[in-house]
Amino acid sequence: YFKQINLSEMTEEGTSKKQDETVQSEFDENNIKPVPKLVMLRAERDSLINDLVREKAKEDPRYCFAAFADMSACQQEHGMIAGLWKCAKQNERFKLCMQWAFYNEKLRDQCKEEYVNKRKDYARQNREREEENQIRLRVVNEWLRKEIDGEHQRDTRQKGTDAK
Repeated sequence: YFKQINLSEMTEEGTSKKQDETVQSEFDENNIKPVPKLVMLRAERDSLINDLVREKAKEDPRYCFAAFADMSACQQEHGMIAGLWKCAKQNERFKLCMQWAFYNEKLRDQCKEEYVNKRKDYARQNREREEENQIRLRVVNEWLRKEIDGEHQRDTRQKGTDAK
C-alpha cells in the first residue's frame, strides 16, 4: 500500500527529483491571464451576448451579411420548403460563416461592449426615473398633508361654530 521514498531523492520542497523532471506544472507567472474587469451574469454571457453576436454577424457586411443575403435570395426564389434542399450550399456557407463569427473574439468583444453600454444606459435611465418618481411622491405627500391639515382646521372651526 505504501510506497517507499528514498530521502536522498527528495528536494527541499518535499517532492521527488524524478517527479520534478517528468511532470511540469502548466502554471507560469508569465502566462497568468488578467482577471476580467467586467463581471457578467451567466445568462448575459451565454444568451444575451450570443444573441447580439448572431444579429451583428447577420447584419454587418464585414461578417456574414453576404452569405445571409445569398441564402435569403435563394430561399425567396425557390420557396421556404424547396429552398431547404435547393439552397443547401448557401445555407452551409451561411452556417460556416456564422460559426466563424460566433468564435471571432473581436466581434464578441464588440458585442460585449455594446451590451454593457446598453446596460449602463438602462441603469442611468432607471436612476433618473426613480429620482423623478421620488420628487413626484414628495410633491403629492406635501399636497396631501396640506389638504389633510386644511380639512382638520375646517373641521375644528365648524365644531367651534356649532358649539356656540
